[in-house]
Amino acid sequence: MRVSFIGAGNVATRFAERLEECGVEVVQMCSRTLTPVSELDPTAVDAVIIAVSDDAIAPILDSIPSAGGAVWLHTAGSVGIDIFDPAKFPRRGILYPLQTMLKASEADWSKVPLLVEGDPLAGELARLMSPSVAELDSESRRRLHAAAVICCNMAMYLWSLSEELTDRAGLDFDMLRPLIELTARRAQEMSPAAAMTGPAKRGDEQTMRKHLAALPAEIGEVYKFLSNKMLQQFHPEIQL
Repeated sequence: MRVSFIGAGNVATRFAERLEECGVEVVQMCSRTLTPVSELDPTAVDAVIIAVSDDAIAPILDSIPSAGGAVWLHTAGSVGIDIFDPAKFPRRGILYPLQTMLKASEADWSKVPLLVEGDPLAGELARLMSPSVAELDSESRRRLHAAAVICCNMAMYLWSLSEELTDRAGLDFDMLRPLIELTARRAQEMSPAAAMTGPAKRGDEQTMRKHLAALPAEIGEVYKFLSNKMLQQFHPEIQL
């Protein structure tokens, strides 16, 4: 099996490393800083994997003169398979990893679900890379991607606000890490809705108002918005 990549960022790097471990030959890595996309030869490979930002996929596909017989795959969670013109790209599909990836951090491929759609080669490559492979249509994958952004990126943003608060108070953010670990473990062991605790869950309006008075305005806005959303669920008679 021979593949080429368009993209050289976090996902492309980890995918290329994993595929090479599985015996797949990576022929080209095309990007702004490496081989230009104009020099891509899709006739020399079985598949071309596009691992770039979502907004960059369509312009890249528009710039490609011919599919060259290769299967064209992208790795985006929110971009549908219909971004490929079937007349231009008769063999097309999706190879989406339900995991955050960084160049500086090894990926544990035994725990990376891969969601595929389209050409069977997407599934073949996925099964080489991970034991957890499932077919998912574009609309379902888009919803799953949104859920992933909420539970990963948005949660990380909230932890960054906690870090900002501990820094402002001259405290060590490490004090919160055991709580983060316990929270993540409970989310794996039970329904997150059932695992929720805290003043909004209890309807403790006095405590929440004390928190708001102590918080910087920009963090207070986030605290108030999320607390009111939780209050709507558990104590709709209370609003901050």
